[in-house]
Amino acid sequence: MVIFFDIDGTIIDDESQRIPDSTVNAIAALSAAGHKPIINTGRPYSHIDPRVRAMAFAGWVCGCGMEVYVDGQWLQKQRMTPAVRQTVIETARQCHMQPIYEAVGGFLLDGAYSDSPRIRFESQRVKNWGCFAKELDGSTEEIIKFVTFDGPQSRHPEFVEKMQPYFTCIERGGGMVEYVAKGCSKASGVQQLLAHLGAKKEDTFAFGDSTNDVSMFRAAGHGICMGNGMEEAKAQAEFVTASVLEDGIEKALCHYGLIG
Repeated sequence: MVIFFDIDGTIIDDESQRIPDSTVNAIAALSAAGHKPIINTGRPYSHIDPRVRAMAFAGWVCGCGMEVYVDGQWLQKQRMTPAVRQTVIETARQCHMQPIYEAVGGFLLDGAYSDSPRIRFESQRVKNWGCFAKELDGSTEEIIKFVTFDGPQSRHPEFVEKMQPYFTCIERGGGMVEYVAKGCSKASGVQQLLAHLGAKKEDTFAFGDSTNDVSMFRAAGHGICMGNGMEEAKAQAEFVTASVLEDGIEKALCHYGLIG
């Protein structure tokens, strides 16, 4: 079996930033039983928490399908073109959006347009993982994808409309939007990796908690939402397990007989 796992709100509890021991042990048990546990996250590969890297995962779908790495090779490695990058930056400034540009190795921020508690929190978090969080101007790092948050003067609907020719715009709630290159998603990552492994959809499971996990639920044979997940995600899941800190991953894997 191939089992896909989101990270934030699924492996890691959003509020406490804890990874339960039961989750670490359950992933190890999956691997020992001959299954393939795979990360499927919106975060770029270079941004993954070292604690997650140390777990027994067999492959990585990152950046909502923009990066796929398994068996020592990249199946997908997509980046934003310079022309699109410039359009995004200029339009975000015009619409007073608060962006985080997710580059290879860290976050690129845009001065006053990134002055919010959420961005400061996220920036400190990636710094704790050994990534950078620095100003956009003068940077040469490749941008993979990005998110925006609403500020007091943000023209959210206008910005999202202008981004739609280039990106799939995923409303994450609370004024947060995630922008993923057209044609890429957590589902496309699932499909690409399954094709590489020669695995069937009915032999796959997907764990998540948010709206960007819904496509992954649909691409897998069985979609499992965490008890702490968004209601929109729960509505699209086959099974709703307990929350992260209530050993939700372990309980769901036992429910399906994947571990003892």
